[in-house]
Amino acid sequence: MNSWNFHRRGRSGRGFTLIELLLVIAIIAILAAMLLPALARSKKSARTILCLNNLKQLALATGMYVIDNESYFPSSNSPDKWPQSVRPDYQNLHLLVCPEDTSINGAGSANLSADLAPRSFLINGWTDYFDLLPQPVPFEIMPESVIEQPSETILLGEKQEGQGDFLMDLRTYNQDTVLEQSRHGGAGASGGANYAFADGSARLLAFGKCLSPVNLWGVTPDGRKNP
Repeated sequence: MNSWNFHRRGRSGRGFTLIELLLVIAIIAILAAMLLPALARSKKSARTILCLNNLKQLALATGMYVIDNESYFPSSNSPDKWPQSVRPDYQNLHLLVCPEDTSINGAGSANLSADLAPRSFLINGWTDYFDLLPQPVPFEIMPESVIEQPSETILLGEKQEGQGDFLMDLRTYNQDTVLEQSRHGGAGASGGANYAFADGSARLLAFGKCLSPVNLWGVTPDGRKNP
């Protein structure tokens, strides 16, 4: 028997010492501490992307509604609000929920009106346009042709948790803020929110960018000014 084989068998036969085991555990703990924040960020990013995809699907469903209804968006003051009005073209109520909305757990029953389902989003109320029409306006139906910059005009956005508003109303914005502008990426001014646009696209905007330097909720020259 040569000495190399003797020492190799002796080494493998005695196992790990306590110090070696503690060292391995310490290394694993350090690696876990390094990886867990990255995994958490990846999970948060995935939820943000899913939220964005939900908004895009709802925007496409709204676009189908417009095609089927003589180029008009859902009425702002009809008994059926926008979730129920466009439901034939999206069906799955989970699309109404942003995964980052901590106030919602699950979706509503498929047998109920979509207007009663948990919801993270609200639609543009087009109120700057309706305010220019002869008053009162009995049926607030927005013609697609009025929107001159569809890729820069918000159709759907995120609402604050606990708010039940269906639409973004520029008349009451300063008195009753319902917009969620920092659900993704960080708290307050360091965060952002997802939006769907009138051309069917969807993207994340940093905090405040939906209102400044151009108010992307507006369709008239005055409505597009920073509120």
